[in-house]
Amino acid sequence: MATLGPPLDYSFRNLSSVEELQRRGPRRGVRRYRRSPGGLYRCVALRLNNNQLASVRGLHHAVFQVLEQPERLTWLDLSFNMLSTVSSELASFSNLKILYLHGNLLKDFTHTLEVLKALSDLYNLTLHGNPIESKKGYRSKVLASLNKLRSLDFINVTQAERERYVQTKKER
Repeated sequence: MATLGPPLDYSFRNLSSVEELQRRGPRRGVRRYRRSPGGLYRCVALRLNNNQLASVRGLHHAVFQVLEQPERLTWLDLSFNMLSTVSSELASFSNLKILYLHGNLLKDFTHTLEVLKALSDLYNLTLHGNPIESKKGYRSKVLASLNKLRSLDFINVTQAERERYVQTKKER
């Protein structure tokens, strides 16, 4: 197994579409990116935060064009963009464990949770700073729907909290 490099960092690149990943290189970091002989990046984390992305349409294809093993993507940072919906395309990254979506424009609470339920390995999620955060019972509903989460909005989920939300879900 080849050594993995640091997260591939496209943050603050003023990207307006994910197709730009192929045309524009990542930010230079302190640690060197590792590449395959074919020029693909060897990492399992992708930072697309602080851009102008209104959609992640085409993300699956773009990731397969830049990462050597895109199926191993475990961390995706889409925070501080202009996303108004969570694309069902995210469900194609079945190994995602960490997903940052804070600071966007997400409004459809039900759709967002439905898409995220497909990510069975997801244990760290951020959604704060989106309109859906103002939904009554926001935290309890997210935790009841995504029962493997260990952290929501950078706050650890306690066992007592988990039990309370599981009980609430059963009572519905």
